[in-house]
Amino acid sequence: GSKRPDEYVVYMAHWDHLGKTLARSGDNIFNGAVDNATGTAGLLVLARAFQESRRPPERSIVFLGVTLEESGLLGSAHYVANPVFPLKKTVAALNMDALDAGPPTRDVTVIGFGASELEEYLAAAARRQDRVIKDEPTPEKGFFYRSDHFNFAKAGVPALYFDLGVDDREGGVAAGEARAAAYIVNDYHKPSDEWRPGMDFRGSLENLELLYQIGAKLAGEKRYPNWYPTSEFRAARDRSLAAP
Repeated sequence: GSKRPDEYVVYMAHWDHLGKTLARSGDNIFNGAVDNATGTAGLLVLARAFQESRRPPERSIVFLGVTLEESGLLGSAHYVANPVFPLKKTVAALNMDALDAGPPTRDVTVIGFGASELEEYLAAAARRQDRVIKDEPTPEKGFFYRSDHFNFAKAGVPALYFDLGVDDREGGVAAGEARAAAYIVNDYHKPSDEWRPGMDFRGSLENLELLYQIGAKLAGEKRYPNWYPTSEFRAARDRSLAAP
């Protein structure tokens, strides 16, 4: 059994999408294959990996599937307001809001770069894959504030959200940027976000391995990572840790 079962590492993904649209005929179902059936599948893969691990984690691992993300992060907001496990004892929240389909990359895109010490865990795991972590190319779009980890962050829990990079090992930056742009233009929040034969999830699997390594590291140590002093969420975490 776990040596510290009252401390928690949370993996999370939202399982909802946008339903149907009446504004078009034909295929009007928002399938959400990438956003976010991939993240939901990732929860199951990680749960199985920890179950089959030869070394049980010393902290508890939580696999949290939330709904109503697309309606305003309502499911995660409800959980944070009514946590099953104490937020003070929640070491980190690792969010999977789409495991991008694509080939292996030389980089990892951190959403909200420079926010917390969890990036050091990611950088160490990425080095073992011969990868580097980089800032998101369009921080002005505010993606950090548009996914479920944001509610955990506001409560002080260090959170990490990252995507596949854009420096494809097989085609370079030009190919990676074109791939990312094509998804946004053609499939993001559209009925066309559906599974297709031949989709390449090699990069997604590498990111899942990063997530496993980060969670295993966090679950095997006593340290509580924090937000960096410059983060707007640092004060909330410090108050939480200092509370009786």
